[in-house]
Amino acid sequence: MDRQTLHRTLSPHGRSRVARRFRVFYFITVLSGLAAVIIETMNGLPAWLQILTAATNIAVAVLFCIEWALRIYVAPEEWLMEARRARLQYLTSPAGLIDLFAAAALPLGIAVGLRQDDQPLFCVLWVLKFVRYSAGLSMVGRVIRSELAALTSVLTVFSVVLLTSATLAHLLERERQAEAFGSIPAAMWWAIVTLTTTGYGDVVPLTVGGRIVGGFVMVSGIAVFAMWAGILANGFAVELRRRSFLRTWDLVSRVPLFADLGSTVIADIVHQLRVEEMRAGTVVFRRGQIGDRMYFIVSGRVRIELTPTPIELGEGAFFGEFALITGAPRSATVTIVENAELLVLDIADFRDLAVKRPELTQAIHAEADRRRATPVATPPSSSDGA
Repeated sequence: MDRQTLHRTLSPHGRSRVARRFRVFYFITVLSGLAAVIIETMNGLPAWLQILTAATNIAVAVLFCIEWALRIYVAPEEWLMEARRARLQYLTSPAGLIDLFAAAALPLGIAVGLRQDDQPLFCVLWVLKFVRYSAGLSMVGRVIRSELAALTSVLTVFSVVLLTSATLAHLLERERQAEAFGSIPAAMWWAIVTLTTTGYGDVVPLTVGGRIVGGFVMVSGIAVFAMWAGILANGFAVELRRRSFLRTWDLVSRVPLFADLGSTVIADIVHQLRVEEMRAGTVVFRRGQIGDRMYFIVSGRVRIELTPTPIELGEGAFFGEFALITGAPRSATVTIVENAELLVLDIADFRDLAVKRPELTQAIHAEADRRRATPVATPPSSSDGA
């Protein structure tokens, strides 16, 4: 296997069958290693299970060492630069450091002289291996980076309230509770517990002034965490919209009818289309139903039940537009033959595009007129009469 192929296999975005199988094997390996680490901390394990967990830890550690070496080897394909610089870039990147720590976790536990049953504890670092292949965790990192300024501002407010409340509590309560409030660092425990609204109840202000400060801290804590939650929620919403936009753009650009219209038109269309995935055997719509949307096929195949001969359409085709143009009921039943990814355009958005982008609807009308003129022929890009 050459370096480029190996890089595609190891890449989180690899689409080949080998890449998909590697990702499954990768997750099973990480889960097996973590399960072995957790089980090894239990008391009274039978001898065979102790041997199995120890062997699993060693096997997973060896596999991670091999993976780390392979990623160093393919780094020039990942970073697209001279080999030495690319490998140094990988080794110093967060992903490279995680791979290094994962590979060195078990040897590190042995090297620092821990007890034999504690040596695998460093292997909890293996949980970080999920980051590279987890889209959700990657999205969390992007949201935090994009909202870092706002989050830092709220953190500043949190710190001011924390320090101020701990200082006031120290001044008001130190005479009554010297152990809990005798110093500002000691009072910070109460301030943190109260500010986060956890309220363990192990330390409680006894003076009137201390209780007033406590009430203020509770309310401030709710406000601070509400701001944090709002910032993160907004960041996630923006990131999800961005991901959806990019994915839809990619799918739209693969439809010939759209690809020829240019990026400006595609940008308008992307906001109007919705992606739907349908499994083989699914009925998209039936003859006689009211037509309220049309479909563009990104992948897969559909069957149009026409009389006397049904036809099948594949990638790049579109169907269901007659009902939108004429307002008549569906003239054919459409069924998914092969798992399909479709772009859906509702009638309201279709009419909106007719105003904003007449060139698109003109192209759809032209194709519809062409098919009405030759109803028997199997059209290359759309259905007949659906």
